[in-house]
Amino acid sequence: MATIPSHALRHLTLTRPWLRKIRCTTSLAFSSQDLLLTYPDDDNNNNNDTDHTKKTTNSKSQAFFPKKNQVLELECESLAFKGKGVCKVADSGFVLLCDNALPGERFIGRVSRKKGSYAEVTKLKTLSPHRDLVDAPCEYASYCGGCKTQNLSYEAQLRAKEQQVRELVIHVGKLSDKNSDFECIMKPIVPCDVQFHYRNKMEFSFGSQKWLPKELLHEKLDGNDNYALGLHAPGYFDKILNVDKCLLQSEPANKILATVQDNWKDPELGLSPYNVHSHTGFLKHLVLRTGRYFYFIV
Repeated sequence: MATIPSHALRHLTLTRPWLRKIRCTTSLAFSSQDLLLTYPDDDNNNNNDTDHTKKTTNSKSQAFFPKKNQVLELECESLAFKGKGVCKVADSGFVLLCDNALPGERFIGRVSRKKGSYAEVTKLKTLSPHRDLVDAPCEYASYCGGCKTQNLSYEAQLRAKEQQVRELVIHVGKLSDKNSDFECIMKPIVPCDVQFHYRNKMEFSFGSQKWLPKELLHEKLDGNDNYALGLHAPGYFDKILNVDKCLLQSEPANKILATVQDNWKDPELGLSPYNVHSHTGFLKHLVLRTGRYFYFIV
């Protein structure tokens, strides 16, 4: 009897506890018959068995690890940290993470990046919407990367967060959910009465290149029209999504932001945004902080 070399199973090593929990629920499992191979004494049979073993291993690897740029039909099962949707390949259970995918949503996605124990997917088209669907209150929710779950009901957000904490307690804290002390430690999340306008500090960035959504890319921006004050576009350090308000900060802070937006591009002021490529320009950040009695602008 001989065992498969360790390098043939290198992709089964899971370094992330939360991924280990997800993978444990899949149907893919290697039995002892899969891991142990019998080699006859006959050399020809030995070679044939070796070739068969390689083909079997390769077929499993291809099914287990989707190729980069491969297009898949997926269904989001749960939420991971930072609002990423957790999906699994139907025939193997391999884990894929996708931005802007929410539990219950079926969609078409393309594999954009492969890692050791999971892959990242870019959503191309939604086939059926997720459960607990609500209208996002923010007009920038589809473009801004700050609030990824605004179109998910608050009750569903609480359930997702509680499940994440529960898995951390079990797999990182090493406390079994069958332990008598588990329920004493793992308490239900208490909902917050204030869901918006709760932050007392927000930082906005000035930029020389305004980021536009796909439906507005045909518009040509020249001069000051290409300047922006807002938040960094998802995945870009040099492009700014221009915003007039943010639902996270207080209403007085939003009024200050709107006033700055109306005046900072005035040519008479001679102010220009900082360019991260040429290292030119004057304005870099606008920091608004709300105190008990005062509002600070940096």
